[in-house]
Amino acid sequence: MEKAAENVDAGAAAPLQLKLFGSWASSYTHRVQLAMRLKGLGFEYAEEDLRNKSDALLRHNPVYNKVPVLVHDGRSLAESVIILQYLDDAFPATRQLLPADAFDRAVARFWCHFGDDKLGPAVGAVFASTGEEQEAAVHQVHENLALLEAELREGAFKGRRFFGGDEVGFLDVVLGCGSYWLAVFEEVTGVQLVDAEAFPLFHAWLRDFEGQDEVRETIPSIDRLLEYARGLRQMLVAMAAGAGAGSGAASADAPTAAPPAAAPPAATTADIAVDI
Repeated sequence: MEKAAENVDAGAAAPLQLKLFGSWASSYTHRVQLAMRLKGLGFEYAEEDLRNKSDALLRHNPVYNKVPVLVHDGRSLAESVIILQYLDDAFPATRQLLPADAFDRAVARFWCHFGDDKLGPAVGAVFASTGEEQEAAVHQVHENLALLEAELREGAFKGRRFFGGDEVGFLDVVLGCGSYWLAVFEEVTGVQLVDAEAFPLFHAWLRDFEGQDEVRETIPSIDRLLEYARGLRQMLVAMAAGAGAGSGAASADAPTAAPPAAAPPAATTADIAVDI
């Protein structure tokens, strides 16, 4: 469990009561951790074993039973993007992640939805597939990155260091916490997802984002991510091969692939893996 950081408001009558339930490999968890660090908010962290979820997690998120969950003064919130917006609203004196302008806020939310609805699933499909299916997924990733590159070159984010401007903002947190998986997936799958020549602005943004102190404090080491990803991919590919072996019931004598020790069972992969 991570010890609570010092409260940014030294004159507060009582320390902040923020507790985050998460998983070390979950980019959704990292979003909330990074946001609170950028804001200087102290919090307690509880690492969840997603193979054996705690009663506290299930009580605080009975609808989805997933991480992250933020508990503030005994009241719980789930879903990372909702939590990020709440932190801006609940702590207005801290660094604001969403833009002040209403239109700019809407634009940031739109591209946040794009990341979760289009880019993230495409990257996940690359990781979990092989052959022609993987080639199609890689093409989809490149199409999505081209859209972001165009926005950085001549669209809403033209001339900005970060999507949020001169500092990391809401959209940077959402897209950045997960984009670090791109390099991991490239190493594990042997395919290139982010070509510095094809997507120079996105590539430069990602390197700058990863260089921020709060980001380095939040993201696990590349070696740990690689070990986890290799085990998970082995399991996912084996599952896909088994599913494709036949549409009917499997023979009782058919061999089955045991999940590697480094990866969680299939029921939990949606909680923590292949997200962006």
